[in-house]
Amino acid sequence: MSITPQALQDLLDELEASRASRKRAWEVLQEIRWVLKDTAAIELPFPAKKTIDLEGRLIKDAVRRTIKEHRKTLTELVHAVREFRQVLEPPEAAQSSQYGKVLEVLNAAMERAEKLTL
Repeated sequence: MSITPQALQDLLDELEASRASRKRAWEVLQEIRWVLKDTAAIELPFPAKKTIDLEGRLIKDAVRRTIKEHRKTLTELVHAVREFRQVLEPPEAAQSSQYGKVLEVLNAAMERAEKLTL
């Protein structure tokens, strides 16, 4: 079975295109890694072996955890604000025994939410 010069060149072109594609994919993954570090303060360890699959999984898991944590924090904040509003409905409610507890929960939720905005 013989291979023509054109077929060989086509294979070389395909190989070069594949290399260039992998290089671009790696660069994009590194940009996502930087975004996680810059916006969510997540410093990811580099995989033991430099592969797109391992790096992609590591970054995907970090993005998933970050989004889950942000969603949880915002949900807690919304819940704390709702409770705080319920306690304050009548003006004299600010004097109730629940006020301090609800205010503490609200402040904790606000602190967590503020960390997300830094």
